[in-house]
Amino acid sequence: MNPLTLRMIAFQVLVLLALAFGTLAWIARPEGALVWAVGMASLPLGWLCLHLFGKMPPKDAPEQRKTILNSLIGAGLLIAGALGACALGTAGAIPEDWITRYAMITNALVLVIIGNGLPKKAEPGCSRARSLAMQRLIGWTFVLGGSVQALAWLLTPTTDEPMIVVTFGIFSVMAVAIAIGVRRIRLDTANGSPTA
Repeated sequence: MNPLTLRMIAFQVLVLLALAFGTLAWIARPEGALVWAVGMASLPLGWLCLHLFGKMPPKDAPEQRKTILNSLIGAGLLIAGALGACALGTAGAIPEDWITRYAMITNALVLVIIGNGLPKKAEPGCSRARSLAMQRLIGWTFVLGGSVQALAWLLTPTTDEPMIVVTFGIFSVMAVAIAIGVRRIRLDTANGSPTA
C-alpha cells in the first residue's frame, strides 16, 4: 500500500478517535462542552481549511503532501490523546491526575521532536558556522530539557504545585543554557573562531 494512503488512513482513524473520545468526555462532563467541541472539530476543520485555501499539495507532489500529512497526524495524536485522557480520566478508567500528566508529557515530547529536527535544517540569513552552532545548541537544549521534563512528569508521585515549580525550573535552566550558549557563539564568531 502507498505510504501516503497509509498516512491518510491514520489521519482518518485519529479524527474518528478524537470524535469518539470527545463524545465520551461530553457525556461524562457536559459543562466542558465547548472544550470538547473545539477539540473534536479542530482536525476536520484543519483538513477542510487546507483544501479551501489551496494549501494541500497536489498528488503529484508526494514529498510536500507527506510533510503536511505527517503534521496532521502529529496534531491528531496530540488532540485525540488529550481527548482520550480527559474522557478516560472523567470516566474513572485512569486516575484524574493522568490528564495533567498526559498534557505535560506530550509537551515535553514535542520539545524533544523539535529539538531533534532543528540541527537538520539549513537556515539562511547568518553565517553557516554560526547558524549550525545555534541550531545544535537549541536542539540539544530542547532534547535534554524535554527528556528531563517527560521523565519528571512520568515518574513523580504528584502533579501538584511542586511539579509546577520543577517544570518552571527545567524551563529556566534551558533558557539560561541557551542564553549562555548564544553569547558564547556570538563571541566566538566575532573573534573569528570557528564554532562548527
